[in-house]
Amino acid sequence: MLSLAIHKQLDAFALDLRLEAPTKKIIVLFGASGAGKSLTLAAIAGFMTPDAGRIAIDERVLLDVARGVNLAPQARKIGMVRQDLALFPHLSAADNIAYGMTGARAAKMTRVRELLQLVRLAEFGARKPSELSGGQQQRIALARALAIEPALLLLDEPFSALDLGTRMELRRELKDLQRRLQQSMIFVTHDLGEAALLADEMAVLDQGRVLQFATPNAILRAPRNVRVAQIVGVKNILPAQVIHSNRVRIGARELETLATTFAPGAKVFACIRSERVLLVRRESPTRTHPNEMAGELLDEESDGNDVTLRFRVEGARLQPRENFDLQIDMPVYVYERLQLARERQWRISLKPNVLHLVSA
Repeated sequence: MLSLAIHKQLDAFALDLRLEAPTKKIIVLFGASGAGKSLTLAAIAGFMTPDAGRIAIDERVLLDVARGVNLAPQARKIGMVRQDLALFPHLSAADNIAYGMTGARAAKMTRVRELLQLVRLAEFGARKPSELSGGQQQRIALARALAIEPALLLLDEPFSALDLGTRMELRRELKDLQRRLQQSMIFVTHDLGEAALLADEMAVLDQGRVLQFATPNAILRAPRNVRVAQIVGVKNILPAQVIHSNRVRIGARELETLATTFAPGAKVFACIRSERVLLVRRESPTRTHPNEMAGELLDEESDGNDVTLRFRVEGARLQPRENFDLQIDMPVYVYERLQLARERQWRISLKPNVLHLVSA
């Protein structure tokens, strides 16, 4: 078990982080810039001393401020891969990997060859960092971090400077490597897709605190509160009032939800992920759909891969004070196949399980 209790007061920021996480997993710290992710890694690695707290990996205590325990960085058996990599430009890839290792040179070189094979760069050991691609440099930095056989590997946004294709390749390789080695990892990112792809479990950070810790799927489907919903990209967060255990009023409409523990009359917010709003196909008009509403597509934005649509409900609206009611996300190919640039009048359906209620 990885046990973190870290308190650090800076001039205008307080890190007050508490987390109990399993080892031999990829734990992702997710949040916006300034949430405290990199500061947390610095505390774990021993580069920053908290004002109070305790850090332990299983039974091994790295820090306990109350007891006066504070292991030096080199004694913590922590490997780290930073965004800037910090490879030595004058050393070969092999010598970069061997830099932090101890023991006889022959034994070190045997280990280096094993690591080069592990990261699929067996033929590149003699090359300098400038002779390697960005992805290859990342693999060398990873091999160097693994060379000391760390109890925990920290990765601070290591792929953020790479192109999309290389990022996707390295994410797959990292996940495969973790499974083969059963290496405990903490990975920092502000990219939600990267977090969801890599994490066995994910901690959502905001202003130095963990707001929710669970699997990515659990957090995306059921954010704990409005702030978590905002951080993980929920675009439709609508004021609502509970009418019954499975019905809420949103704006001027009553909608069916899954059973809720909120009491009738409770003020809540309905969180609806934009990619889970269903456009009803016209070829089956007799089929009934839950929470079905007619309306109009007002406008759209596209990044070339996905399209965000703004939809206004006819009649009893969900957001009477806004120009539109819901945002809908979909891949470009679906947008084109449904001819949404031309067909603007649609019906939508909100299945009860896509309305996630949180306290107001």
